Amino acid sequence: MPIRKQGIFVQDIGRETLLYSARERVFHVLNATAKFIWELCDGEHSIEDIEQAVRDNFSMTREYDIAGDVQRTLKFFISKGLLEN
Repeated sequence: MPIRKQGIFVQDIGRETLLYSARERVFHVLNATAKFIWELCDGEHSIEDIEQAVRDNFSMTREYDIAGDVQRTLKFFISKGLLEN
């Protein structure tokens, strides 16, 4: 179950969300879907829960690779040091 690291500041800026890691002194900009996934990285939702929540909250065709998008987003968060190990 993915969980966000402490010390990441979040600021909504219009249609996007800005994450700032004070430790690394770096900004990351998230679109609405990535922000939604970020919010579910609370240690209480499994990856499967996150995939289902994305399906339930965004209008996407059945053919759309939601699982792949969630996996890529989580890998991005991990690569940027935004999630706990």
